[in-house]
Order: sequence, then C-alpha cells, then structure tokens
Amino acid sequence: MRFLKTNLFVIVLSLFAVSLNAQNRVAEGNTTTISISIPAQPKAINPMIYGQMLEDCNDKVIYGGIVNNEGKENMAVTELLRPLSIPVMRWPAGTAIYDYEWRKGIGPERKAEKEYIWGGLEYYTFGTDEFIGWCTRLGIEPYINLPMGNNNTYQHSLGNALDWIEYVNGSAQTTYGALRAKYGHPEPYNVKFWCIGNENYLGNRFHKGESAEVYATNLAHWAKVIKSIYPDLSLLGVGYKSDWTKVIVDKCHQWLDYVTLHFYYTSRIEDKAMIDPAKTLFAGALVEANIKENIAVLNRANEKYGRAENPIRISVDEWNNRHSVKNGEKFYFTRQDDRRQYDVVTVAAMLNIFLRNSPYVAMGNYIFPVNGHGLVKSVGEDEAYRSATYYVFELYRKYLSGNLAATEIVGPGYANARLGDYSHLDGDVAARTRELKEDLCFVDAAATVNDRGELCIAVVNRSHDKAQKVELNLPEGYKVVEVVSIESEDITAANTIDNRETVMPKNLKVKKQNLTLSPCGLQIVRCVRK
Repeated sequence: MRFLKTNLFVIVLSLFAVSLNAQNRVAEGNTTTISISIPAQPKAINPMIYGQMLEDCNDKVIYGGIVNNEGKENMAVTELLRPLSIPVMRWPAGTAIYDYEWRKGIGPERKAEKEYIWGGLEYYTFGTDEFIGWCTRLGIEPYINLPMGNNNTYQHSLGNALDWIEYVNGSAQTTYGALRAKYGHPEPYNVKFWCIGNENYLGNRFHKGESAEVYATNLAHWAKVIKSIYPDLSLLGVGYKSDWTKVIVDKCHQWLDYVTLHFYYTSRIEDKAMIDPAKTLFAGALVEANIKENIAVLNRANEKYGRAENPIRISVDEWNNRHSVKNGEKFYFTRQDDRRQYDVVTVAAMLNIFLRNSPYVAMGNYIFPVNGHGLVKSVGEDEAYRSATYYVFELYRKYLSGNLAATEIVGPGYANARLGDYSHLDGDVAARTRELKEDLCFVDAAATVNDRGELCIAVVNRSHDKAQKVELNLPEGYKVVEVVSIESEDITAANTIDNRETVMPKNLKVKKQNLTLSPCGLQIVRCVRK
C-alpha cells in the first residue's frame, strides 16, 4: 500500500508540473505571440530572488575579489556591485562551510590556513564582522550558512551553531555577544537568515551523505532549539528532489521558513562556442519542472500544517551556467571562462523562472558576484569591470519588480520535447522529470507590474542561430514606451580586460509591440497606460 501511495503521489506531482507549463505552445509560423494579462489577485514578487552568494573556492571570489589576502577591500568591485542593489548575500556559502571555522575569523589575530574543500588558503581576514559590515555598507541583507555535519566534531555541532548565532545576534550581556562587543561591535547585528547544512544528501571530505530521514531528524532538533532561543530568525533547510523535500517539511514544518534547491547548467565549450547549445539554452525547462514538483510538496504541507499565512517557500540557493572548456582532447570545468552573450540568456531565463513561480520562489542566490562565473571581474587589487551577465541583474532589478503578470507564449520551437533531451543540468533534479514532455518555444518571457502601474516584460531568444520575431498582445490601455536590449552579432562575445564594453545594454529606438530578437538576445520592454 505504501508503494502505491508513493507512486500515486509521484504521478500527481508530475501532472501538476506539466499542467503549470501548459501556457507555452509550439505552433507553425515565423512569429511568436506573447499575450500578457494582469491577474485580478496579483502575486507579489520577492526581490530576494536577485540575491548572490560568496564562497572562498580558490577562484578569487572573496580573496582577490572582494578583498585582498590582508582583508583590504577592492573599492572598484564594491562600487560596481552597489548599483545592483543586491538584496541578500549568502556566506560562507556552500560546501566550504564544512571547512570554515568562524572563531578563526574574528578578533585581531588572523592566520591563513590550508583550505581542504577547494584548495588554496583561507585567510580569515574576511570573517563574520567584515562580511556583515560589508553587507551593511551596501544595503545587503546578510545570510549565514551553518555547517551541520556528521563527523562528530564541535565545529559541526549544534553547540557551535548556537555560539555563532549568539556572537552575531546576542546582546552584549551574553558570552559571545560580549566577545563581539570587545572586538568593537557592541550592538547585535540581528542577522535574520540562517541555513542549517548544505547539500547534506552528498558527501565530502568532512561529511558523509545522509538520507532524507536522517537529515530531517537532525534538522528538526537543531531548528527546534534555535527557534526556541531566537524565534524571529528565518531558518532554511536543505531541500532536494521533491521526495526528499516531502520528508523534510513533514518532519520540520513548524520551524522552517525556506527549503533550498541548487541547479547548475553545464555548457560544453570548444573555441568559445557551445557544443549542443540547445542543451544549455533550454535547460531551464527541466529546472522549472523540478521547482514545480517542490512547490506541489510545499503547497500540500503548508495547507496540511496550517502554514497558509506564513508558508514555507523555496530559496534557489545556488545556480549558474558552468563552463566545461575543451583543452586538447578533454573538457575541463573552469570558473574562469568569460561570461558570454549566451550566458545572458541562461541568466535571464532562470530569473524568468523565479518570476513566473512567485511567490513560491522567494529567494535566489547566484554564484558568484565576483570573478568565478562572476558579474564583476577584478583586475589586481583596485580595479574591476562588468561582465556580460552583470547587465542582466542590473536590468531586472530596475524593471522586473512588483507583482507578477501572466504570460502565454505561442510560436516556433520544439514540440512535445522530452526535457532530458534538452538539458545539461546538474543539481536537485529528479530522474522522472527528465521524461516529461513539453512544448519548448524559442522565445521565453516573464512580466511584472510595478507600484507605478508600469508593465515590464523580459523577452529572451533561446535560439542560438536564428533571430525571432515577436508580437506582444498587451492588456487593454497599455503601450510600449521603452525597449532595452542586450544583444550581440556574435553569441560568443564577452567583455574582457582589454575590451570591457563589448556586451552592453542598448536603448532601442523602436517602441512598438513588434520585436525582433537576435540569437541569444534579451529585450526588456516597458509599457505604461495610454
């Protein structure tokens, strides 16, 4: 009976995932029609979906990026990040948390030590106080990730987590709050977001992979204790495939605020060009199918456990398009390859997914803001420039906010496509979702209505070799007043240290409802009432 119930649950989830994607339909012809409507009961978009993540992964993200090895801030990097109005920053991030010892990153004495997760050195000069101070100066909400491991060390224990939270949020009358005050920070930082663990279903040098049941049991204990002392914190637990997530929320629903998901596109690159480009450019469809399965789990749990007013939601805590570059006869993963025009599409398509699945997706943290896969590239210790993908976040933060508008897309693409055939995707992906079939239009879109009543539409061309004509069917009373594009004649174009303005936004003179998007192009359309 349990087997039958489980399989019925899987079938229901799969049908749910497919039905929510039914607004896209492949049709013959050379023009894509995007019909936009404004719902009577709008869904609010959480700006936290535009968040970022910092991790000392030996790729100059923190050291050599945000600061030098001695902790001196690269002000050029800071000033380029400032206009992005980054809402939240996750640190010390993902896998690196299992080798990060927070006590070594406070106080006047800091010592560099070998870092065993990613290699290189952890200098500890950008520690807890420096991270929070940097976030504060930039108006960013800090988010700290706690290491919940199973190697029986105090470093990975609940006691250590409580010590760290007390150092950050405790009053100066507490043991660790007094230590913070001694080091020059008498007032509590009041950091709200704390995640318990990272990818606990996987193993690493310091942690053995766990089952959902084991992780959920440990998480319930940790979360209950933390919330009993700090009831106002927002706690994140590790989500995964929807079956795993169901176990987590059933066990921990009364203490959690978010479950986390991780998704990584993979582009295989030879001579700057993608091999099998459709498997990169359409991978978002498989991401969205897995997000929707998790949404179904959370909706059921929120209803069952009385969380309708304060629902558990999703944070896509890690995501990007990784490059695997051919060197000789083999492909090698690297974070140092330039962000190119086709990366503009992968970033925009993911942000469209977050928008379309608002308010269920309530946070997203891109890796990374600096250097490795970064929005900004540092040059030495006092210089930096913008990568191609920087401008995607800049435009979305400026235009795509407020409430969600509905989009229906009909146009050329791949009809009844098996999702697994159109994705190079790693992360929290259930095998069954690879078997789902959907219509994949070349054009992707999401739309919002801001507090001024402006309708903004993000339109993406996922074809790597063909321009796409688009006709917008706007709600009655709206007209196009502005179109901003990020497009290049060469989809491998990149901003480099020698040519820093190759890929940049342009304001188009056309202000009509008919668009033409270059291959791998992005256009943002702003509309107002006539």
